[in-house]
Amino acid sequence: MAWTCARVVVRPLGLPYRPKRLMTLTELASIAQVVAAVVVVVGLVFAMVQVRELGRQRREAAAIQLAHSFGNPDFAHAFLQVLDLPPGAIAAEVKQRGLEDAAMLVSLTIESVAIMVHRQIIDIDMVWELMGGVVLSTWDRLRDWSDSYRRATNREKFNEWYQWLAERLEENFTGARAEPAFRRFAQWRPPQQ
Repeated sequence: MAWTCARVVVRPLGLPYRPKRLMTLTELASIAQVVAAVVVVVGLVFAMVQVRELGRQRREAAAIQLAHSFGNPDFAHAFLQVLDLPPGAIAAEVKQRGLEDAAMLVSLTIESVAIMVHRQIIDIDMVWELMGGVVLSTWDRLRDWSDSYRRATNREKFNEWYQWLAERLEENFTGARAEPAFRRFAQWRPPQQ
C-alpha cells in the first residue's frame, strides 16, 4: 500500500508551491545536442580569430626582422657602396670598382625580402614604406650587373626575386604613392587615447 501525502507550501508571495516535473532523458539529450553545437560553433569562431591573430603577429615579426636587417653594419656598408654607383651603372663599372661582394650582399638581402612578399609573409605596402626607395635605387644600379651575371653563369634565376620586387614596386607605387612620407602624412597626428 502506497501512501501519498499532498502538501501545499505557501511561499512568501502567497503563491502555492508546485513541484516541478523532471525532464525526460530525451529532453536532456536534445538540450545536450544544442549545447554541443553551440560549443562547436564558438570553438570554430575562436579558432578563426586565433589563426588571424597568429598571421598578424607573424607579419609583424617579419616586418621587425626586415627593419633589423637594414641595421646590419655589413649591409649598410654594402648599400652605401652600391649607392655610390651612378644610376644605370653597367656591369663593368661594378667589377672595376670591386663592388661585386657589396652587390651580392645587397642582392641576396633584397631577394629574401621579395620571396617573403610573394609568399605574403610581409605585405608589399610595408616593404614600400620601409625600403621601397632602397629596392628601386639599388636595382637601378645593379640591373645590368645582374643581367651580365645571368649571361656569364647561364643562370636566369639569379636575382629573379629582386627583379620581380623592383618591377612590382615600380608598377604599384608611382604617382601620389611615390610622394615622400613627410609630405604625404604632413597632417597626421597620433590617435587620442
